Amino acid sequence: MSRISWRISHKRLAAAVTLCLAVSVSALFPPVSRSQQNELSPDAAIGIIVTRTADEAREVRTELKAGTDFAVLAKEKSIDPTSTDGGYMGQMGAAKLQPELKMALNGLKAGEFTDVVRASNGFAILTLFAVVPGTQDLNANRIYALTKSGAVQQNISISGLDEADAVFKQFPKPEGWNRDLSQPCAIRKQSYAEAVERTRQFISTAATQPAPPIRMQQAHAALAQLYSYQGEMEKSVSEWKIVYQIAQASVPDTVPYALESLGLAYLHLSEMENGVYRDSGTLDIFPPLHPGAHFEKMEDSKLAVQYFQTYLERVPDDLEVKWQLNLAYMTLGGYPSQVPPKDLIPLSSFESKEDIGRFKDVARAAGLNSFTEAGGLIVDDFENNGLLDIVTSSWGMCEPLHYFHNNGDGTFTDRTAEAGLSGQLGGLNIVKADYNNDGCMDLLVLRGGWELPMRRSLLRNNCNGTFTDVTDASGLGDPVTATQTAVWADVDNDGYLDLFIGNENAPSQLFRNKGDGTFEDISHAAGIDKVAFTKGVTAADYDKDGYVDFYVSNGSGPNFLYHNNHNLTFTDVARQAGVQAPYFSFSTWFFDYDNDGWPDIFVASYFSSVEQAVRSYLGLSVSVETAKLYRNLHNGTFQDVTAQVGLDKVFMPMGSNFGDVDNDGFLDIYLGMGNPSFAALMPHALLRNKDGKAFINITASSGTGELHKGHGIAFADIERNGQEDIISANGGAVPADKHTLRLFQNPGNKNDWINIRLTGVKTNRAAVGTEIKVTVENDGHAAWTIYRTVGETSSFGGNPMEQHIGLGHGARIMSLEVWWPATKTLQKFSNVEKNQFIAIKEFSADYVKLERTPQPIGKVQAVSAAK
Repeated sequence: MSRISWRISHKRLAAAVTLCLAVSVSALFPPVSRSQQNELSPDAAIGIIVTRTADEAREVRTELKAGTDFAVLAKEKSIDPTSTDGGYMGQMGAAKLQPELKMALNGLKAGEFTDVVRASNGFAILTLFAVVPGTQDLNANRIYALTKSGAVQQNISISGLDEADAVFKQFPKPEGWNRDLSQPCAIRKQSYAEAVERTRQFISTAATQPAPPIRMQQAHAALAQLYSYQGEMEKSVSEWKIVYQIAQASVPDTVPYALESLGLAYLHLSEMENGVYRDSGTLDIFPPLHPGAHFEKMEDSKLAVQYFQTYLERVPDDLEVKWQLNLAYMTLGGYPSQVPPKDLIPLSSFESKEDIGRFKDVARAAGLNSFTEAGGLIVDDFENNGLLDIVTSSWGMCEPLHYFHNNGDGTFTDRTAEAGLSGQLGGLNIVKADYNNDGCMDLLVLRGGWELPMRRSLLRNNCNGTFTDVTDASGLGDPVTATQTAVWADVDNDGYLDLFIGNENAPSQLFRNKGDGTFEDISHAAGIDKVAFTKGVTAADYDKDGYVDFYVSNGSGPNFLYHNNHNLTFTDVARQAGVQAPYFSFSTWFFDYDNDGWPDIFVASYFSSVEQAVRSYLGLSVSVETAKLYRNLHNGTFQDVTAQVGLDKVFMPMGSNFGDVDNDGFLDIYLGMGNPSFAALMPHALLRNKDGKAFINITASSGTGELHKGHGIAFADIERNGQEDIISANGGAVPADKHTLRLFQNPGNKNDWINIRLTGVKTNRAAVGTEIKVTVENDGHAAWTIYRTVGETSSFGGNPMEQHIGLGHGARIMSLEVWWPATKTLQKFSNVEKNQFIAIKEFSADYVKLERTPQPIGKVQAVSAAK
C-alpha cells in the first residue's frame, strides 16, 4: 500500500489535510503607449472612481493629490461596480469608453489621474494604472485537489493532543467555566483521566466480548496517544507494539503507520530519558556542533532506528521518516557517518554561507528556569529601572505566567508569586502596552487559541512590581473568545492605545480606549468584524497618511489589510494591495526590511509537513506555499518579493520575530519551528538580512538550530552591551513536549549601534507608532538612512519598546529624527554619539543619555565558582 493511501485512511489527523498555492493578486503591466492620435493601446489598464456628487468627486481628487492610493479610495468611496476591484475597469481601448471619459484620458500618463468628469452614473475621476490592483481571489479548490492526489504529505500526528482535546471539548462543563481560570485546568485533568479509564475498560471488556481487529487496533492506538500526551512513553510504546501486532496479523494496510509511530515513540522516550527537554544542551541543536556526540542512554534510540529502517524498506522514498532516521542516528553519534547512504540527508543542505559568530545558550546560567508548553514571551522594562525583565505564558491550562525579574547582575529571579501572577493560568500568547499612560508596561494574556473560547486577562502594572487583573473593570471581559493574537495601536491619534483582537471562527474586535481606564467595543461600526480563523495581527501606517492600519493573517482563507479611513472606520483593501496570501498564514509583522522608510509585510505560512520542509532544504520543488514578504511600493500596493530575497522556502514556523543581530542596520529574522506532533522536529532558522536584498540562512554557523518546538521569540539587548540576544520560549502543545527557554547570547561584532527610549506626552506614553530616522555615514562612505517604528514586533513574541538600532561599521550619526504621529511633531538632533543608550521625550529640545551597566550572563556564577 502506498504511503499516501495509508496516511489518508488511518492517521485521522486533527485537521483536514490542506494546502494552498499562492495566487498572485497583483500583476505588472508595461507603460501605456499612445499613437500620434493619443489613442490608448488595447492593453491600457484603466481605473475609475465614481461619486454621486461633484463635491464628493472633488474631495476624492484632493485626497489623490495628497497621495492617497487610487485603488484604496475606489474601494472606499466609489459607487461604480468596479469599486470591489479598486476601480480597475480591465484592459480596454478608449473606443469602449463613453466619449467624455475617452476625451479625459487623452495625454494621460501612467499613475496620473484626470479632473472630475461627468459620467452617466455620476461624477468620475480616471487613472491609468502602472501597477494594476489585484483582481483574483485565492483558489482553494486547486489546493484541495493537490492534497487529495497525494502531492503533499502532512505530518503523522503523534502527541495525543487530538485525543485529549476531543474529550476536553465533549466533557460536561459548568456554567461560566471559561471565565474562571481554575476550571479549564480542572476539566483538562478530569476529562483526560476519564478518557484513559474508558479506553482501558473497552480493551478489558474485549477480552470476553471480542471486537473486530480494526476496532481493537483503534482502541490501542487511542490509548497509546493518550499516554504520549502525558509523557508516559513506556506505556505508549507498549500500546503501539500491540497496534503493530494487530496490523501484521489482520490489518496489513496499517503496518507503515504502526512502524512510524513506534519509531517516534521510542525516539521521544530516548530524548526524555536523556534530558534534552528539561536540561537542554547542544544535543538538540542541529546540525550537531560535535559530530559523534551522543546520548548517554542509547538503547531506545537504537530501537527507533530499527523501526524507521523497517518502515523505509516498505516505503523507501518517505522523506519524513528519512529525516526521523537521520535524527535518531544523531542521538547515537552516528550522523552522518552511520546513516545508510540511500537514506542520508546530507549536512551540506544545512550549511551556512555566512558566519557572524556562534551564539551560546546561557539561559540556565542566567537563572531562566522556564520549563513549559508552547506559549508567549515578552521582554521589557516592567519596573522602570533600566533592566529588561522577561514574562512567559503557557498553553498548559494549569501553568501560570512566569515573571522573571532582572537582578542587574546577569541573572534573573522568578517572582511570579510576588508579582501576583500565580493565578493567571494558561495563555498561548501575551502582548504588552501602557494602556493607561501611567508610564508602566501592562500585560494582556490571550487564551483559547486552537481550542475553545476562554477569558482573556488585562493585567495592570501597579508600578511597584505587582499586577492587578482589571479585565472586567476595563470592559475587555466580554465576549469570551478563542484567540492568541492582538495588537495595540492608537487608531484615532488621541494619545491612548486602542486594542485590536483577532479571534478564531469569530469576528475580530476593536476596542477603543476611552482614556479613563476603560474600553468600548467599536468592532462593527469600525468595519473590522469579519469572521475568520485569525492567527496573527500587526499594525503600522503602511501608506503614511498619518493613521495606523492593520494587517490580519488567517489560518485558512485570504488575509485582510484594514486601511484606516481617519474616522474610526476601516476598509479591507488586501485584494487591491496584493497581500491576501498565504491561504494558511500564521505570525506576521510590519517592518522596513529594506530601509526605504515604508513598512513592508512579512507573513509566515503554516502547513504541517516535515516532508515539504526537508524538500525545501534539499533544493527540491515544493507543493505548499511558503512565507510571504511583501515590499511596500509607496502607492498603497505591495510587491511579492519572496523569491527575490530567498524566502521562498517551506519552514513550518510557529513562533517568529525580527531584530538586528549583527548591528548592520538591517533587520534579521528568527523562526521557531514545529507543530503539536512529535514528528515535527525541524531546526529553528536564523535568517540574516543582507543589505535589504536577500535573507541568508546562518542557522548552522550561529548554533541557533534548536530542534524542538519554538513559540514566543524576542530580540533584546539583555546584557546591555549593545548586542541583541535572541530569547526563544520553546515547548509543544502537550505536557510530554515541554521544553526549557533558550537565551542565545550574541557573540558580538565590531559594528556600532544606538539604543533609543521614547516617551510620549500628547502621543501615547509608550510612543507606539512613533517613527525614528537615523542618517549615518560609515567609514567615510556615502550617507544612508535607517528607519524604525516603535511597537513594530511580531504577532507572536514581544521585543522591548526601546529601539535598538544597528549602525554598521565605523558609523557617524549625521542626524536623528523622531516623528510623533498624534501631534505631527518632528524632532531633529545632531551631534548624537553612537554606542550609547539615550531617552527622548516628545517636544524636548534635547535627548538624555542613560546610564546602563553591562551585565555579562553568568558573571556572578563564575566568580562564585572561582572562590
